[in-house]
Amino acid sequence: MKRIISLLITLVILSFTIVNEGLSAEISKKFNANIKTKRVPAGTLITLKLLNPISSSQDLTGDGFDLMVVNNITVNNTVVIPQGSVVRGSIEEVQMPQILYKGGMIRLYFDHIVSATGKQVSFYAGLCNNPNITYDGALSSKTTYLTAIRNTTETTKNIVVKPTKWAWEKGEDILNGTPKYVFAPLTAIVSAPVAGIYFVGDAIVDIFKKGEDITLNQGDTIQVQLLKPLDMPVY
Repeated sequence: MKRIISLLITLVILSFTIVNEGLSAEISKKFNANIKTKRVPAGTLITLKLLNPISSSQDLTGDGFDLMVVNNITVNNTVVIPQGSVVRGSIEEVQMPQILYKGGMIRLYFDHIVSATGKQVSFYAGLCNNPNITYDGALSSKTTYLTAIRNTTETTKNIVVKPTKWAWEKGEDILNGTPKYVFAPLTAIVSAPVAGIYFVGDAIVDIFKKGEDITLNQGDTIQVQLLKPLDMPVY
């Protein structure tokens, strides 16, 4: 008797399981029938806004970051990537600023984008239209020792030019301007050695000076270009 009751209970449970699986499969089938994919072609430009800052002085290789799509991306008048969609990535490589005024560098890796259906889709893209892009697609402050020397040269020039210009203008206000022909040359002669000493000293200091960081602030926008087609699930 107990075996018969146990068998009946087992059959009832099995029946409910079969019915439940059948309903779930039917619901899933109907749900999936409403989902299709739209292809965003390679070469499409997408503007993204940073949701967190990135810096060569603070971030490490492997650190993650999030971005948000700024504008709707449409294909044949259908919104395939809605504004506000999230793109996630990580720091593939980072180099801190170094001596000889060498600037910092970061290389970004874009991992996936979250579709409107909640699915994570691989996102193959590269940076573009950014003044800090290097020849191999990284971001760098692009400061070098040559940059430092150029800055030093500009400052050295101002050490001579600005006082000389001031002397010329002041001399022009005295005795019908005749003194300016004396004041300006004398000022240039005096300031030239000072400028030379400054140039040599600063050029030596710049050898041991670190370059600038490359920093992207929260809210900054970057533009990327799809390197591969993107098949996005849409309703």
